[in-house]
Amino acid sequence: LGWRETERESFERRRAVERKHGRICMIALIGQVVHANGIVFDGYISKSMGLKFSDIDPSCVGGKVLGGLTAIPTAGLVQILLLMGLIELAWLPASDYSGDY
Repeated sequence: LGWRETERESFERRRAVERKHGRICMIALIGQVVHANGIVFDGYISKSMGLKFSDIDPSCVGGKVLGGLTAIPTAGLVQILLLMGLIELAWLPASDYSGDY
């Protein structure tokens, strides 16, 4: 197409983002396979609510589009989002085109 030579910076960024998204998808797939096979953390996800990790529904059945995500306490979801933001901005910044992350 020729845009690789004319827009070198844009091409490198797209390549780095594609590599990063691919790695995130592979990690997510491993998480899904592990969870679908019934492998969960021992203990409580929220001790104050009496909610164990094993109580979280791994599927999207029963009319719940988001499955077990709706069972996770709000504070837990906030922690997950903050960790994702920290990883995106500090550990694996989008400005790193090297692919070494």
